[in-house]
Amino acid sequence: MLTPCPLPSSGPNGRDWRTENPGKVQSSFPCRIPPAFASLIAAAENSGDAGAADALKRQVCPSPGEGLITGNERSDPLGEASHCVFPRLVHQYKNRVLLLSTGRCIGYCRYCFRRSFGAGNYGFISDEETEQVCGYIAGNPEIDEILVSGGDPMSAPFRKLEALFSKIRGARPSLLIRLCTRAPVFAPEIFTPKKLKTLKSFRPLWIIPHINHPEELGSAQRKCLSAFIDAGIPVQSQTVLLQGVNDDSGILCRLFKDLTCLGVKPGYLFQCDLAPGTSCFRVPLKKGLSIWKELRKELSGLSLPSFAVDLPGGGGKFPLSVAALVENIVSCTNNELIIRCDDGKVYTYLI
Repeated sequence: MLTPCPLPSSGPNGRDWRTENPGKVQSSFPCRIPPAFASLIAAAENSGDAGAADALKRQVCPSPGEGLITGNERSDPLGEASHCVFPRLVHQYKNRVLLLSTGRCIGYCRYCFRRSFGAGNYGFISDEETEQVCGYIAGNPEIDEILVSGGDPMSAPFRKLEALFSKIRGARPSLLIRLCTRAPVFAPEIFTPKKLKTLKSFRPLWIIPHINHPEELGSAQRKCLSAFIDAGIPVQSQTVLLQGVNDDSGILCRLFKDLTCLGVKPGYLFQCDLAPGTSCFRVPLKKGLSIWKELRKELSGLSLPSFAVDLPGGGGKFPLSVAALVENIVSCTNNELIIRCDDGKVYTYLI
């Protein structure tokens, strides 16, 4: 049985995770394997599915590969520092902001692109910081959405999250809240009927669960996701393409079909970011593009996520889905589009 590793007890000591030296590794990056996820691993092992068990363990168990740092890896791989309004608030896109509500997680993913933030053991956002964030939201009417992330917001006492949402809703009643969390997989049991009722009261609100492998959808996880839908809370998933975990079109097809049948819209398939010590998880781009093209053949538009990469240095999301299909474009003008499909046939669209 897997034993959870305790969180470090020390605080951040005033450090700013974004200003640390590029490529520096936080050796204190926590290890914690939640009981619900440990149960999924045990179930895969007991069923004799060694591949699935290894795929699950690889995501949460430290490995020597984390000690290999490449020259292009950075503590802040997305360049969020250049878009920070406050230490916890990132305003990169005109109509939405990202709130880093906490640096703590229910379980720690070894490929995390905010490893330095997680290693700092930053606690939940303070009342003072929340007031700053709400004031900024109230003063910037172009902001339509807020992504509440971290860390994992659901790692905090729920009363704190409820208070945060109440203040956000007070600052902007119509603001769409995205709750970005791994909790439906790591700790589905925490979503009680009372908490679902509370979350529903903050609509417009979407749950954005992080789910990487079909074997993460055990009975408890399926029940949790179905409960969101039954409560009238929309759900859109995100997945990271990971070497040795899900870099196979068959595995991803099964995941996205299962999610769609549960009422969850597969939103994004992300290329793994350039965080320190994560090179062992990154899938070569050519292979990733090939996998997505296979998914496009097998899945309907309802089940097919967008394939994207967050460009280093603050460049934002780039749709690799488009890059995967560029080679099919023979010609594109104002009045004519000529496409050569994978079967070799050429089709022309004329205005």
